Amino acid sequence: MKPFVGRLQRCMESMQAERMSQLIVSSTANLFYLTGQRIDTGERMCCLLLDQDKPPALFIHQMFQGQLTLPDEIELVVWSDENDPIALLSEYVSGTGIIGIDQNWISSFLIDLMHAQPRLQPVKSRIVEKLREIKDENEINILRQSARIADAVMHQVVELQHLPTTELQMAETIRSFFGEHQVRELSFPPIIGFGKNSAHPHHESGAAGLIPDQTIVIDMGGVYQHYCSDITRTLFYGRPNKEFEEVYRIVLAAQEEAIAIIKPGVRFADVDRMIRQEFAARGYDRYFTHRTGHGVGLELHEGPFLHQHNLDEMRPGMVFTIEPGIYLPGRFGVRIEDVVVVTDTGCEVLTLSPKEVRYIDIREG
Repeated sequence: MKPFVGRLQRCMESMQAERMSQLIVSSTANLFYLTGQRIDTGERMCCLLLDQDKPPALFIHQMFQGQLTLPDEIELVVWSDENDPIALLSEYVSGTGIIGIDQNWISSFLIDLMHAQPRLQPVKSRIVEKLREIKDENEINILRQSARIADAVMHQVVELQHLPTTELQMAETIRSFFGEHQVRELSFPPIIGFGKNSAHPHHESGAAGLIPDQTIVIDMGGVYQHYCSDITRTLFYGRPNKEFEEVYRIVLAAQEEAIAIIKPGVRFADVDRMIRQEFAARGYDRYFTHRTGHGVGLELHEGPFLHQHNLDEMRPGMVFTIEPGIYLPGRFGVRIEDVVVVTDTGCEVLTLSPKEVRYIDIREG
């Protein structure tokens, strides 16, 4: 329980720095980060109340209390269907001052609390999310293993998938391969795009079948010991294609250049802008339609986010994706995505699947 006690203490210190006397934590990921327990109570109110002057208190419905093993520092406050959970919470909340609310607390709960405690000053808080951006050694080791499993699955699907196939069939193959590695939960439904569907960054895998001379975008990830993986590779099914290869090499060069400049002190915005400048120099900037990357951890998409307006600097222990892409509407798209962790002097790439131009010979099917 020591890591979670330390996280609670750092959270309290951050609250003090922001002159925040109280904080309500409710998201599943934030609760796990601070308590070590995966808590999902559905529509029933569950939250952790942090107060500078009192011990932390976790409010939870009685049907879930038997599943918990909490640090001794956290008081457990149980409510039943006969109770009004907000009235119970209100008894613990100090009636004045600033209270932080994390981003996932249901708005109806907040409205009821504001009626019960009208002198409170609720503010949106990202304190826990910001703490989660810096992974400790244990978290990085888990993320490293999560990435290795994703690499293994990518190798399996590229080498073993029977072709031709459909997008949905390939997605199911991926799910099955993750299961072989004892990963039962995916980070997200696999994004499989054939041909013109690969030009949609978040294409929903469908019944489209693979035909000769098409690109294949494979974007996937699994959840290993609560931590997500995320990887994308783009292949070509058929004969060598000059236009595909040109676009692919532009995307790969930009991604590798971005990875090469990652180190503590570099601004996230500068990495995003560098990639866009590389694409602009070749006339493809308008075909890069999303941010360069996002943090990966207990959630698939968490901070830090790599876009041109994020002026924050990288710090050791931050884990995020680098995933530039070029998407030519109605034709094809190319995306290459890896997960990296910032080290003291640079970065370590966690996903290691090959990235050279890969053609799948039709005869291999």
